[in-house]
Amino acid sequence: MTENVDTVFEHSLPGGGLRSLSSSCRWIREETMPVLFRRCLVTVEEPICADRFLPQSLWPYVYHLSLRDGCPDRAAARPHSWRKPKLHFTDDPLLCGTMDPEFLRTTLRAMPRLQSISLDLMCRESHGLGWDSLAAILSTPQLRSFTLAQFMFSPRHSLTTDSVEFLAPLTTFRHEQRVLRDELRRFLSQEAALGVVIEKLRHTLECLLLASEVAPFRTLMANQWLCLKELHLIGDFYPSPDSRIPFVTLFAEMPKLRVLKLELALHEGVDRQNLQLWPFDDEARFPWPDLIDLVVSFPSPEDRIYSHLPRSMRLLSLQCTPHHYIYSWKLHGLQHLHSPILYATEMLEILANVDAPDLDELRLEYRADAAEDELLACVAQRFPQLTSLEMHRFRSSAGSSVTATGIGLRLAKLENLLTLRLYDDATPHSSFATLQQNAAVIAAKLACPDVRLWLLKIDDDTLWYPFRLVAQQGIDEEPRVEVDPLGHSGVRVFPYDDTALYK
Repeated sequence: MTENVDTVFEHSLPGGGLRSLSSSCRWIREETMPVLFRRCLVTVEEPICADRFLPQSLWPYVYHLSLRDGCPDRAAARPHSWRKPKLHFTDDPLLCGTMDPEFLRTTLRAMPRLQSISLDLMCRESHGLGWDSLAAILSTPQLRSFTLAQFMFSPRHSLTTDSVEFLAPLTTFRHEQRVLRDELRRFLSQEAALGVVIEKLRHTLECLLLASEVAPFRTLMANQWLCLKELHLIGDFYPSPDSRIPFVTLFAEMPKLRVLKLELALHEGVDRQNLQLWPFDDEARFPWPDLIDLVVSFPSPEDRIYSHLPRSMRLLSLQCTPHHYIYSWKLHGLQHLHSPILYATEMLEILANVDAPDLDELRLEYRADAAEDELLACVAQRFPQLTSLEMHRFRSSAGSSVTATGIGLRLAKLENLLTLRLYDDATPHSSFATLQQNAAVIAAKLACPDVRLWLLKIDDDTLWYPFRLVAQQGIDEEPRVEVDPLGHSGVRVFPYDDTALYK
């Protein structure tokens, strides 16, 4: 009965009605507490303590705790500051002084339902957590999921296996970085620290996300990961003796892997062949029979992986990291990268080797050439069950005769399609009216009028806009679309983070 009541309350929560309901009487308030305070956020601007934390009466209800760092000392780490800011809570601007380890160690253990903790720094500064604070959190016995976003991971302290004692049996460990890429490589002690920690967690980890700049490749290769189901590496790729080993060998000891996401950007001078998962001259065996989700940056037609993917595959992403339009329009100051994008001919060669008839989601990025029409026909023929398709098409000297009408006609054969996302750099800075006109042409040709169609517009904000087809009032009326009123007015794009678009 209690579970059914909680389910009703969960459905009430998004609309904001649950808070009002909870104030109606004592019984209702007691019943709603586990839902109202299941997820709590604490912004930490001064050293964390009882007076700056959740009331103790709420501790029994918290399942997920978010700690958002607002430490004033983070500004002291700015490299180009014209004067040195005064430090308030730390002697080292690289280490946050607000996450008091003793308070965290005592308090977190006293929250019986706590299973998930995330720490986030909503700024660009080089700011990190010392090992004492990290150890206090990671040793919380009931903890199962840990996310550290934007912070550096123990940038000053080189850990050893002997120096790390008890860690909770985490199933999820995420070290996320949205903007700090070059700075990560300045503090390589993070790589050693992460290697020690995740090696300790290897028997329980099911989901692992790491910033590729400091990912401990040697640790990933040298251990068995018998529970790991999801591995996600994201960031700039730096060739090294360890990372040059093919991924099928690096991750060979992950037999239960279902999701493998390698969103890796390439520096100038680094060949995309470095990102091949399974080169033709490598004698490894395909190690992931349960794989259903694969994300690869800058795919190669010579990669053996595509002809060995399981028929059970559900998602395949073959795009650039970051997206090619970010590189080509020099957005976000990423000039140190290059983007060796495939031609449609090469993408066709890859997809012709993929035998995944039940594929549910496909994402492609390519330069249009004479094979583009054949590529679109291949998509519709080989993956008839697609419900979601994303394509980024770019002009080339080879040319293509495919028009917006042609795209719509080819994709009309995808009868199960629910979401279509398109970027066409033929008119990157076109007016919104032109974007809307193209959306109308494509939407009118698709098999289902209810397909959610997203088109990307590049301007100062660079947004994805969701369109829907407007019902025609007369036979002679031209197809029209409108921005979907049930969706967002637009979803902003970030170089290494597309998560908002796929929610």
